[in-house]
Amino acid sequence: MVIDPSDKPSSILMRLGLWFGSLILSTTLFVMLFTLLNGSPFSYKIAAIIPSFLIIMTFAFPVWCLCLPFVIAFKDAQKGRLWILLVGGTLIGPVSMALWSLFLQLRGEDPHEIWYGDPLAGIGGFACIIFALIVGFLTTSIYLVSLRALRRSSTLFLHT
Repeated sequence: MVIDPSDKPSSILMRLGLWFGSLILSTTLFVMLFTLLNGSPFSYKIAAIIPSFLIIMTFAFPVWCLCLPFVIAFKDAQKGRLWILLVGGTLIGPVSMALWSLFLQLRGEDPHEIWYGDPLAGIGGFACIIFALIVGFLTTSIYLVSLRALRRSSTLFLHT
């Protein structure tokens, strides 16, 4: 990955802001859908949104940082780059969650508790991998759609 020298710092900062905004939006959408689909009463759902958001951001933000070199290197989402960014951005979260679960298992933790979860919490490694897949797909999709829309609007603005 080579950074284009013609890429302006303002363009890089715009893409980083867009990437971070995509993470916040996708995490918020996921938390709201996750809490609304839960079978608990409405008052418990509202009270669960903020803690759920903080927990998911605790795991999503480091993975977001892993994607930063790709966000900096690819300044547009044209042709083949779109699919590379979509697949890479979607899969980096589940892969890192699976590696984390394997690391815990190699440290000697209980494999059943790692992969299937604590009986009281019910969320284990398999569920975390699926959640990471959903959040990664949402984040990457929102970012790519926003990036393409901004590029299209800036080219339309320049030609008028």
